[in-house]
Amino acid sequence: MAKKNQAPSTLGFLEIAEIRDSTLVLREGQMRAVLSVSSANFALKSGEEQQMIINSYQRVLNSLEFPLQILVQSRQLNLDPYIEQLRQLEEKQSNDLLRVKMQEYIEYIRQMIKEVNIIKKDFFIIVGYDPASLKQGIFGSLARAFNPTKIIRQSQDDFLRNKKMLMGRVDQISSLFNGLDLKINILNTEQLIALTYNSYNPDTLESVRLKEVGQLDIELI
Repeated sequence: MAKKNQAPSTLGFLEIAEIRDSTLVLREGQMRAVLSVSSANFALKSGEEQQMIINSYQRVLNSLEFPLQILVQSRQLNLDPYIEQLRQLEEKQSNDLLRVKMQEYIEYIRQMIKEVNIIKKDFFIIVGYDPASLKQGIFGSLARAFNPTKIIRQSQDDFLRNKKMLMGRVDQISSLFNGLDLKINILNTEQLIALTYNSYNPDTLESVRLKEVGQLDIELI
């Protein structure tokens, strides 16, 4: 009896093989670090300040000797924890007038959420390092095409050596962007899991509660 052709698993289309020691490891051994970057009130700057920021950013990009990716993630801001905090404060309020004002404020926020989508934007820089020892050439690419779920494993020694090279690039990026008066932090393993899950499952972002990045321990560079 002939075997039925089976559809390839969705795992074959995911480039991430594992999240290990604050590092994304792709299927072919490439390594990625993800940095969260603060935003700047660019519109509130004077024309001269804006031009200085643009010139500094241009110098940063021109000084790089390796590629990087900039990721902007937009999602609806969840204000339920903030409303719950206000409700608890309102219950403890002994002043009747202040209690009424807090009730009105809570109701105002609830109505505003119904009428306006409040969007939160998070900014990330993805720094990569592709170990030369893992490059497979044309035959490796053909093998990957016929077997998309194949994963190239690194030994612990190779992983540590390659991660050291990756962290050297992370330190360089950190130094350059700190010069732009931006705060930059590397995401740890738990944060990378949350970011990856939310990226692949945007529809379940509200039903599956994950810790907010700000509530997690961040490894400062």
